Amino acid sequence: MRGRILTIKKSTWTMLSLIINSSCFVIGSLISFLVLNQYNYWFFLFCLFLGVHLIVKSCMFKFDSCCYFGVLLFFIGAFYFYCLYLNIYKIYPIFLILSFSIASYITSQFYHQPFQFFLSLSLIFVAVGLLLYIINYISLLFFLAFLLASVLILIMKFLTI
Repeated sequence: MRGRILTIKKSTWTMLSLIINSSCFVIGSLISFLVLNQYNYWFFLFCLFLGVHLIVKSCMFKFDSCCYFGVLLFFIGAFYFYCLYLNIYKIYPIFLILSFSIASYITSQFYHQPFQFFLSLSLIFVAVGLLLYIINYISLLFFLAFLLASVLILIMKFLTI
């Protein structure tokens, strides 16, 4: 049957994913509050585990919106802990833009949406421009010109698809 995996309904697998990810979120939040005394980890743990649940849901039911949002939330949470581990908070906005880019790219590859692919390329160029601006390699005017050029190229590509 197409609605079952290992003779178990897909909705049951999705509910199991929700229960497991919710439990992991609660346990992780309690550990961060009580043991680590960190009061802002809960949001990024929420992003991480909700992203995993949405990715499972998109795999089960072939929802492109769940795929995009799940990958986006997963990488927002994962990149926060990556920046925390390496102590590189200064460039965390670049990782946020890369989260959007990765989500667009994965959605374009699994669901054959060409605009998502060009959006991911445009966001990579914006992330490179922002990195150059953050490390003081280019000025604000050059960054804004770079950003405007990327947006204009994306609009032109959107109009020609």
